[in-house]
Order: sequence, then C-alpha cells, then structure tokens
Amino acid sequence: MAERGFGIPPALKGPVADPEAVLGAWERRSAVRIIADVERRYPQVAFAAVLLAVPAEAPLSPYAFWIFNRSQLSSAVEKGGENRRVMLLIDLETNRGAAMVGYGLEPFVHDRHLQNCLNAALIPLNRGQYGQAIEAFVREFERQIQEICRLLPRQFGLVDEDQWVDATLPADEAQEVFESPF
Repeated sequence: MAERGFGIPPALKGPVADPEAVLGAWERRSAVRIIADVERRYPQVAFAAVLLAVPAEAPLSPYAFWIFNRSQLSSAVEKGGENRRVMLLIDLETNRGAAMVGYGLEPFVHDRHLQNCLNAALIPLNRGQYGQAIEAFVREFERQIQEICRLLPRQFGLVDEDQWVDATLPADEAQEVFESPF
C-alpha cells in the first residue's frame, strides 16, 4: 500500500545511507566512526543514519516507518524482536529528522528517549550540518541507553534493596534501621 503512495523503496545500506552524496568524505567518516564506537560499546544496537529528500506530499513519520521497514536497512534475520536497529532519517528538503527503533528495542527505548536524541541534533539540522546532526543524535542515544541500562535492573526488581532507612529523620540524620538478610 505504501509503495503506491511513496513509490519503490530505495535499497539502503548503513550505517550512513547518503544516496544523494550530501556529506563530504570527512563528515561521513566522522559520523561512521562515532556510530562504530557506540556499536562497539553496545553490540546489540545497530544504527542507520539515512539522508533523503522526502517527497513534499509525504508525512515524515509514515515515510520514516516505510523507509525503516522496506529499504533493506535490516537483514532478513533482523525481524521482529531481533531488530535492534536505530534509524535517524534526515529530510534534506526541510532539515527535519525522524527516528525510530526496531521491535527489539521498543520495550526499552521510548518516544521520550528518541525525542531527546532528536533535540540534540536539532541545531546542526537547522544549519544543514548533517554530519554533526548524526553525531549529536548518536552521542545522545548513547547517553539515553546508558541511563536505560542503569535503571533496568531496578525496573525488573533485580536490585537488592537491602538497606532501609528511617524516613522520619531528616536526610542528613537518617540512619540505617534494617539490613535485609537476603
């Protein structure tokens, strides 16, 4: 159905898909290096930064969804929960960005995390500095994923909450009241 509205999807390859070659060689290498560094630290995550002129009549979010799912950014084995790709789509016509994650990251990476990443890329995007926008997005994603990893054990009840304090005392006088034997 989307093919009727958007045409045939382009075949894209990450980590930086720039079919219109708007990035200079240095910008591209720098963005690829930042992505590779983060992917080394978080091997479960794969990035795709896509730079395309989105058709004027195409709403950005549905177009990003179409690109993510139809442009061959992910391999055939990266389907469903195995797809842990993060995509940044940069519209070269409007200097706007859209982001989405594969199903494998959706339980952990929420809209607010992606919005923070897009906000980090906003100033370079507005200036047409696409390489810097990619780098800012990826660096902010790394900060977001670090925070997610820090909070994850607590969210699933995996943190040993073995110390209790007397909540009636002021914070500077709080003393340990009970330590769990478990």
